[in-house]
Amino acid sequence: MRISPKQYAQSLFESLDGKKDNEAKEIIKTFAQVLVKNNQSSQTEKIISYFVELWDKKNDIVQAEITSAHKLDVNIVKLLEKYIEKASNSKKVEIKQTENKNILGGVILKYKDKILDKSLKTKLQKFSQEIQK
Repeated sequence: MRISPKQYAQSLFESLDGKKDNEAKEIIKTFAQVLVKNNQSSQTEKIISYFVELWDKKNDIVQAEITSAHKLDVNIVKLLEKYIEKASNSKKVEIKQTENKNILGGVILKYKDKILDKSLKTKLQKFSQEIQK
């Protein structure tokens, strides 16, 4: 029976819970050896992804992405971070910023299963649809 990446992640997460740094290093080293022995090292990215989900859930962390046409001012990013924190009832928000000139202006926020598209491109598309009716 093959162990799924999700099962590996769960196992690693439970093994590391409450451990000190030096203990955690040994657990991770042994875990990596088990992956190699079981010919599962190609599943590492999936395992890490599932592990991060478990970690974030336990620690009340939300991963968010902010897409804008240009780099945003630090104060704007902090304001958006506070908004996401409050809207998602989380203790911490980890933000990844990306730039996409195609959205023309505004922002697109993605967090949890939510997407808030407040881009100028989308607004113009909606306006165009309205006037064509």
